Amino acid sequence: MVAPCPKKLSELNALIWGGADLNEDIFQRWCQGFYFSPTEPTALMQNGGGPCAVLAPVQAVILRNMLLSGRFSTAASVEGEFSWFVLIYVLGVDSSELLISAILDIMTLVKPNTEKQWTWVHWSNQNGEVCTVESALTPSLFFEGLRSISASSLDELHGLIMSLAPELQSPFAVLCFLYSILFTHGLSALRKGMADETDTLIDPVHGHASQCLINLLICGQTTPYLFDGERTISGITLTGIRRQPPTGFLTLFEALHYCESGWYLKNPSYPVWILGSETHFTVLASPELQLVSKEEMPSSGTATIRQAEMEFAKLSADQDTKSGFITSAQLGKLLEALNIPFTEESIADIQRKLDPEELGVILEEPFLRHFFPMEMSNRTSAVSNFQVIHYNGLVKSNAGGQVRYEFGEAHLLDPTEELIETDPVDQNPIHRCLRTKWPTIRIRWRGNKVPSLN
Repeated sequence: MVAPCPKKLSELNALIWGGADLNEDIFQRWCQGFYFSPTEPTALMQNGGGPCAVLAPVQAVILRNMLLSGRFSTAASVEGEFSWFVLIYVLGVDSSELLISAILDIMTLVKPNTEKQWTWVHWSNQNGEVCTVESALTPSLFFEGLRSISASSLDELHGLIMSLAPELQSPFAVLCFLYSILFTHGLSALRKGMADETDTLIDPVHGHASQCLINLLICGQTTPYLFDGERTISGITLTGIRRQPPTGFLTLFEALHYCESGWYLKNPSYPVWILGSETHFTVLASPELQLVSKEEMPSSGTATIRQAEMEFAKLSADQDTKSGFITSAQLGKLLEALNIPFTEESIADIQRKLDPEELGVILEEPFLRHFFPMEMSNRTSAVSNFQVIHYNGLVKSNAGGQVRYEFGEAHLLDPTEELIETDPVDQNPIHRCLRTKWPTIRIRWRGNKVPSLN
């Protein structure tokens, strides 16, 4: 158990805060422990703005593990509403076990293959005492008390965290976990992933986390981008999300046309998504596994529909807004990228089918239906009704200051229903955010109380 290398700590602080001269008010907003709501024993509480970038990904893993464990389930009460809290209380919940399991999952995700060890950071003063809420929570106190321990295996890391479990509720616990993540990921990997070395992981003015940080916790990458794979802009290659993550990400900024989450972030391995608003991160989860699909592995030389979507997006006229079409002249280039054989005669025939009005453009959906009819058919027959669970850990955003899960029944309208629907489309922020993945989603929330994204 040693103090972190001063040089490495200084370099890391520069990446996190922008330097040693950090704003104490912002620092103190990040000073909180991992503790659960007394009214919802598996829901983490957040005191103020800032640490949601750490708490929301941890909560996402907790919800994922709960829904997939088989020990928890939702049920309808006599009134037709969900009795989630009663069920998990009756079955018994070890919140500490869920928390440590989530922490281990994230620590595993962020460790590059090139790193041989995990680094766990915790805090204690010179007398070995744990920090208390009554302590003056200053940056200097935090940095002076940091200690790091290395673990060469996941079992060793598990045992280490278990031995220090009481410290997870200390005021520096969230920050210690953040430093553990970043030291484990490695300074070189952090710098490589961050687009601009002048960027910081925590905004020095407002205290909000960057997209780099949230991507690291849900994808294991520090990229600031939301798109899939790589894009070349003005001769510069930018790296986005490289693989399907366990937790997804949907953002209100996409509904406002500022950006767009790629297929990977909209289609994680499990039905759990971080929801981003202008100032906060919350979580949406569902027990319905059919909402997501594992990324298909192509046979040798055979393209998948997912690859087709990616290649189509690369050739689209406007990659930032996903225009959904390419020019007819680009069709041959697209088929080459997908290893789909063609001749001059066959490509002319395909162009006539996909562009019958000879407008010189080919739309994405007709292209996919022509070359991937089975996959497109499977998509249209996907689940249309499912339960959703929303979590907002910010105390002030919950009724009565009691952090609870909010439950809803979601329905995806089919084209016929959409045509005859007379009710206006709900413009509440959470519904606008969710429509970036499910354009026709409608949700009936328990008690008709629509959850807040802020």
